[in-house]
Amino acid sequence: MSKRNETVFLNSLFMDFATEPELDLFLKSLNEVWTEELYGRLSAKGLIRHVVSKVWNKDQYRVSMVFEYESKEAFKACEEIITKEFGEKRKDQMSKFVFKIFNNRGVVVSEFVR
Repeated sequence: MSKRNETVFLNSLFMDFATEPELDLFLKSLNEVWTEELYGRLSAKGLIRHVVSKVWNKDQYRVSMVFEYESKEAFKACEEIITKEFGEKRKDQMSKFVFKIFNNRGVVVSEFVR
């Protein structure tokens, strides 16, 4: 493992769905929600990476999302965009999904890259 020369801020969250069909519907709608236009605005504010994965090793219907930001300021700027986007613009679109969110924020202190 190597120490990082720069600090990277991460937001990692889990979304638990009640049923597999609800989870699958959410995954099918990702491109409607996470558009190129939205990614462009987030990238301009400092989003480095966004990863969505379907968790398969639990007895739950879970999605994991990881957001990687270049700085604390980038995280705050992107958080504002995401809050506005999902709190206002996509409220109706997101209301069809029922899920619980468990959110974790952290700073990378060590990582391995192949």
